Amino acid sequence: MAWLAERVRQVAYPAAGVAVLLLAWHVAAVASWVPSYLLPEPLKVAASIWRTTLDGTLWMHLKPTLQATVVGYVAGSLVAILLAALVAEFKWVERALLLHLLALQSIPKVSVAPLVFLWLGFDIGGKVLLVGLICFFPVFANALAGFRAADPNLIDLMRAAGAGRAHIWWHVKLPGAFSPIFAGLEVSVAFALIGCVVMEFIGATRGMGFMIQDASNTFDLALSLSAVIILGLVGLFGNALVRIARARMLFWEGDRGAGVVGSSHV
Repeated sequence: MAWLAERVRQVAYPAAGVAVLLLAWHVAAVASWVPSYLLPEPLKVAASIWRTTLDGTLWMHLKPTLQATVVGYVAGSLVAILLAALVAEFKWVERALLLHLLALQSIPKVSVAPLVFLWLGFDIGGKVLLVGLICFFPVFANALAGFRAADPNLIDLMRAAGAGRAHIWWHVKLPGAFSPIFAGLEVSVAFALIGCVVMEFIGATRGMGFMIQDASNTFDLALSLSAVIILGLVGLFGNALVRIARARMLFWEGDRGAGVVGSSHV
């Protein structure tokens, strides 16, 4: 029954934290410690979520945000893993690209959002590009560290047995890099939503970013907060999916986590 008690604790502690936060929010709103036009009551926010769900408004704005986030996240992560493998495997690729990639990383991605908007417009293309740029470096840095951390003794043994470069990469370097790669993927989930919402702030007619901005312009704080809460739940769900995939593929790790290398300038 120890596993059951552990599962209960895993659910109870976060639930207790949420309950305390909601209670403090309710008390602050009801006692007018914060003006109602700045902080509506939790029940009003919940009612806003319920109303927009029933009339289809929430899904109308959530769908394009999810589409751009998923496509940009997958594309940016795949490119990052591919380039990390090339940089780790070939010295000439490292000399040609690594400095440029580091320079690209030093640029805050939000600062290029207006340029992306001008190049690709406010349709899904611009959002996908910015999401991919934001997601790129956390995955790239972790994947590169993972590829370079391959056991040299095991590589020498494989070479002595007649294995080629592709065989060694596929059977030694790639499996050894899975743990850091998934660490980068977990970090990039939140960054992906940030990039998409930023583009929707700049120019969009649909999307959660547009919904937040439009609600704020009309002083509908309940609707604006409901959109923020939905985005937080989407981020948690995406992170949970990555963790489930990691647990399935890296079952030998158990509950151990890998350190995260690098970050992204949002």
